[in-house]
Amino acid sequence: MTAFVRLAFAVALLAFSGQTFSRVTFAQDAAPAVTADPARIAAAKDLLEVTGVTKQLDGMMDAIKKGFAKGANAENTDAGKKISAEFDANMAKFMSYKEDMINDFAVLYAETFTAEEMKTVADFYRSGTGAKFISLTPELMQKGSAIGMKYSQKVIEGMKANGAAPKP
Repeated sequence: MTAFVRLAFAVALLAFSGQTFSRVTFAQDAAPAVTADPARIAAAKDLLEVTGVTKQLDGMMDAIKKGFAKGANAENTDAGKKISAEFDANMAKFMSYKEDMINDFAVLYAETFTAEEMKTVADFYRSGTGAKFISLTPELMQKGSAIGMKYSQKVIEGMKANGAAPKP
């Protein structure tokens, strides 16, 4: 994998993480330190379901891939097509872990919030205002992605100027 694709992939994942979740937690060991209470896990999965995290993951990955292809000039250059295809393959690998990620997010939430707290939040998202927030989230993510891509494009242009990325 070229340095350019590794950097772009990292930027895309950071953008995804920041837009989908309010906080990113890094752990040395992917396994949770403590087994979470099953009632909390159930409440966390309900919260993730009502907030549409799986749909958000899918939508965000599509937006990131499209934005990357545009930034790489994939429609007009062979080098852009090649890098975009490599990026897409890496994003597909990332998404192959979707169910595992959802389960890890459920554990994270279960270790952070009580079942009652998560139920309260889920009830909010089922309310009119919460449902509106969820329904507008894809649009907000798309616009947020455009903002992120604007600044990613600046990084790509800087890399091109320094000879680190293929030129069209």
